[in-house]
Amino acid sequence: MTNKVDVLVIGGGAIGLSAAHYLQRAGRAVTVLDQKAVAAGSSSGNAGHIVPSHIVPLAAPGIIGTALRWLRDPKNSPFGMRLSADPAYLSWLLQFAAACSERNVRSAIPALKALGLLSARNFTRLVRDEELNCAYNQTGLLFLYKTRAALDAGRHEAELLHQHGLPAEVLDEPLVHWREPAALPDVIGGVHFTGDASLDPARFLRALADRVIARGAEVRENTPVTVLESTGERLTRVRTSAGDFEAEQVVLAAGAWSPQVARGLGLNLPVQPARGYSLTARAGVALHPWLDREVDATAFLEEAQRFRIGFDDTGEATQLGHAHEVLDLLVVIEVDENLFA
Repeated sequence: MTNKVDVLVIGGGAIGLSAAHYLQRAGRAVTVLDQKAVAAGSSSGNAGHIVPSHIVPLAAPGIIGTALRWLRDPKNSPFGMRLSADPAYLSWLLQFAAACSERNVRSAIPALKALGLLSARNFTRLVRDEELNCAYNQTGLLFLYKTRAALDAGRHEAELLHQHGLPAEVLDEPLVHWREPAALPDVIGGVHFTGDASLDPARFLRALADRVIARGAEVRENTPVTVLESTGERLTRVRTSAGDFEAEQVVLAAGAWSPQVARGLGLNLPVQPARGYSLTARAGVALHPWLDREVDATAFLEEAQRFRIGFDDTGEATQLGHAHEVLDLLVVIEVDENLFA
């Protein structure tokens, strides 16, 4: 059976649901497909940070050397990768390495700044206008540092933000402990990125999905796309496990699965998955909702009693479907056990 629809959105995560929301506001009828459940997956498990301060791309000078050093210390490293002979994977690695230049950083910063500020404004409006209950706060993110080298790197990042008109406040040891009394005694300084915000991504997505459904969107869960068919430059048919779809427009928002979904169109989408971790735990002390942790562990307060920790396995180029063993996660927790002090 062929289903004729107006706009078909493939993917029910943050991008897909946001696209559905704004399409509905523009008067379009929307159908959302997801291979599993909407408002779930990677979008719901991240650290929930809205960070216009992140204007430096990951592909930057020095990142290759840092990654190689991390790979030599797998027990304590926040980074890991699995090698593969897959041509698309190798091509992505080569493109990434070629992009790690000062020229690339300079050209990327204006675009990342504009995108970050636009995203932050849209989050604020969306949460306010739709009254989404998602622990949203705009108190910024506070990064805490225990070593002089890390603090110097944070200060350098703050100076870079100032050069581009973005706020960041460098805090010395007395000031950082005054601002965050729960900081451990060996914290020697911090940087408060006051223009950032945070929310609970799972609650945000669930609330947004409820609004989209309430406005008439049809949501088809457990409906993986098998083939995209086209004639010339027009996408004519979307085949799924639950039947075919013909749409006036199609939005591809399948995240790391987008290259697989679009493989029938002959498109070159240089996308590889990266894996991260997050936990939600009870806070032993009353933390402020801006707390963050140097290098790779992030935390934010949730209703003054709970906080989320995101372990960012930065840039791990692993194959789709690979799931880390529980032991992998326990090693990371052991490394950062002071987070729970």
